[in-house]
Amino acid sequence: MRAIFIFLIIAIFFLAGCTSIEVAKGVTKASQGIETAVNKLLKSPDEEKTEPKKIIEKKEIPKEEKIVIEKQEISKEQKKLSKIVKEQKEIATLNLLGKSIVELNQLIGKPRLIREDGNTKIIRFDSINCRLFIFMNSNLETSRVEYYELRNVEGDLIGRQKNIELCFKDLKPV
Repeated sequence: MRAIFIFLIIAIFFLAGCTSIEVAKGVTKASQGIETAVNKLLKSPDEEKTEPKKIIEKKEIPKEEKIVIEKQEISKEQKKLSKIVKEQKEIATLNLLGKSIVELNQLIGKPRLIREDGNTKIIRFDSINCRLFIFMNSNLETSRVEYYELRNVEGDLIGRQKNIELCFKDLKPV
């Protein structure tokens, strides 16, 4: 592998002084030949046996099939996330749905962030271990909590009961 890199560096310096396209083609072809030879020397017999499988895996999948597969994966992920959020609401020690901002301030304290995106107001409360995201319809005269979710500091939904309970405990003011 070192030989390939040294050869490529020398080739780059050589190409910097030449403007010939034929020289560039020759250098590229030679470097590919060297890389192939080095890879053949370094291959173990086990890797040679698995190579036909790699060729089978590299078959082109039509775009339509790729889109269908991606949609299925997204659907599965959405169902998983919906299940986690539903569990969060079942475990919740605070009943947040239908609360106004004033009521939230009394229950939890001052929010860390309030942001409006279109007709949605997003309010975030932070604790050491988690973040509570609350979503409200800002078009209403008095905005009320319509949806909320708990996420860890990395942004992933919290799914374990112990962690959900800990998050609500951390969010409550003393």
